[in-house]
Amino acid sequence: MQRLPIKQAIVVFVATFLVLQWGCNKKDNGPTAVQTVPTYSVSVTVQDPSGVVQGGALVALQNPPYADPTFQAYTDSSGKATIKSPAGAQTILASIGTAFQVTISVTVTASTTPLIIAPVRLHQNTALKVLVVLADAEQLEAVLHTIGFAVFDSIYIDDLRDSVLADSAKALAKLRTYSLVFSDCDGSTEGGDNYAPLSRVYGRYVTGGGKMYGGHYNYYHLQRIWTSNYQQFDGQDLTPNDSLQILDANLSSYVGFSVAKWNSTDPRYLSEYEKFLDLPSNAKIYGVIRGTSPAIGVIVENHIGSGKYLWTDYHNQDIKDDVKLVKLVKYFLYSL
Repeated sequence: MQRLPIKQAIVVFVATFLVLQWGCNKKDNGPTAVQTVPTYSVSVTVQDPSGVVQGGALVALQNPPYADPTFQAYTDSSGKATIKSPAGAQTILASIGTAFQVTISVTVTASTTPLIIAPVRLHQNTALKVLVVLADAEQLEAVLHTIGFAVFDSIYIDDLRDSVLADSAKALAKLRTYSLVFSDCDGSTEGGDNYAPLSRVYGRYVTGGGKMYGGHYNYYHLQRIWTSNYQQFDGQDLTPNDSLQILDANLSSYVGFSVAKWNSTDPRYLSEYEKFLDLPSNAKIYGVIRGTSPAIGVIVENHIGSGKYLWTDYHNQDIKDDVKLVKLVKYFLYSL
């Protein structure tokens, strides 16, 4: 065997040692393990602002020690949810959408017996800025009061129209300070040319991520925002046998029914609607007039940009005294 020179042998020895040392010291621990802690059950019953049990509310531990699905749960039809929590002082947030919430401070003990919290009632999230555009043919604000949403700004539609005519950029900037805009129906006046600039400002508000809920004659605004749609329609008279059919399974499950009727003995009942034949292709139809062919969409969610404009082809004040139909407005307020 040929001997290496002393210097070369030293180099080879040192290199071999370093390789072996690196290989011995390197540890492959695999994926980082989650540092779990003991957790205990906490049960919460959530009520809406009026004190009625609220299904579909999210109950979640704030600042959980690590990501785990057991730290949150949705309430069932009885308003109850059970989550896991570490022991000690904890904060739990119950919420539904971004509109209603309640914060709960509790002390969780290390016990196999679930901690049962007294029923808590949701309240309006006043950090969520809401604007109601008041008009003569509809009072969405009456429905909002009915479901416990009491704090919002308002402006009459003709004043908003005039502000747009004076300075559309300034009016749009003002609208963008609101997360939600509810637009009452003002009847056929909204079809006038002097309302067209307002419609276009609505369109820019929605395109930029704004969320709107409008009733009946808001279709004039939809015509000007979705210029290729909402142009072809026939006016229809409602018969005493007409009813609203919910198509969306999630909505039907939430409100607890799939068919509802207006009270035809009430002078405010739905008397007519528009049979639109050219809804946008990406529109989502939640409800139709039952038995019509083709199905006539009367609860339609329209999407443009990153925002949406929910439209109901009826007057919302006509349903403020109907428990079933008020639930429809509540659902969309929660999801807008």
